[in-house]
Amino acid sequence: MYIIKKTFALLFVMALLVTGFILSTERKVLAADNIALGAQGQEVEQLQAALNSKDYWCGEANGLFGPRTYNALIRFQKDHKLTVNGQIDEALKKALDMLPPLSNSSESQESATVPPTAVADKSKAKSSPTVSRGGGRVITMVATGYTDAPEENWPYAGAPSYIGLPLARGIVAVDPRVIPMGSKLYVEGYGEAIAADQGGAIKGNRIDLFFDSKAEAHNWGMRSVKVTVY
Repeated sequence: MYIIKKTFALLFVMALLVTGFILSTERKVLAADNIALGAQGQEVEQLQAALNSKDYWCGEANGLFGPRTYNALIRFQKDHKLTVNGQIDEALKKALDMLPPLSNSSESQESATVPPTAVADKSKAKSSPTVSRGGGRVITMVATGYTDAPEENWPYAGAPSYIGLPLARGIVAVDPRVIPMGSKLYVEGYGEAIAADQGGAIKGNRIDLFFDSKAEAHNWGMRSVKVTVY
């Protein structure tokens, strides 16, 4: 009788261990299928790029699934009548037209079939940070200047731009309803820029240009300029 009880207890413990292992495996599979807040990687970067392209701004596409990405994702799911779960699932991928990441073998095959001259041209194009001025939409806007002075950026003094880029010359504030965040620009009299910031007074055809000093911003004043959006 003692041996039977001991055997039964041993089988019961083994059954508990097997059940725990199965549940743990299922949780890992679910976590891999539905990426959520706190995750990081290439698929998160694709999500951020896709959300930004559809004007659901979540900052720089850096592959880190943080609060800004989560909030943008929730807004997109609500607006498109999807299940609001804050996760990257198949329905979300379909709605955002997210493509699966390329495998290393595909990249190797592509580099093997592309002529060396084409590869060189592609590398040269990637290394060039400048904006092409060959075309684009031209808007006439009223331009003013600002700096990183605390009184000009209250209550966000010391913070980076709206999309997370550090404040520096070339960063400009726009109304995202007129120019999408992240757009590359050429501002007449100022030069190349990126639409990376917003401001309470910057509405409609207004643009605020970042300058390194108050003197430069003061000398710029307020003027009408042509802005090319690429």
